[in-house]
Amino acid sequence: MAQGNGGTDGAAATPPHVTLPLIGVRIDLPRPEQLAWYAGLGLMAAFELVEWELALIIGVGHLIADNAHNKAIAELASGAESGA
Repeated sequence: MAQGNGGTDGAAATPPHVTLPLIGVRIDLPRPEQLAWYAGLGLMAAFELVEWELALIIGVGHLIADNAHNKAIAELASGAESGA
């Protein structure tokens, strides 16, 4: 697993990721607080506090909402940087 540079040298930080060795696919890992959220959701499904199908739907919905939120923030930041 490779870690990003944290932005310490002025370059853009890359998120933590895992590269699958046999097929070479790079998978970005979520932030630690998101990882804890997904782990909690997985534990609730494992202990049958929620059905696994519901946990899957909630997890995918959360992932989509978070990606849409991050995209909106990035677009807002790029507009502010360009002086718009």
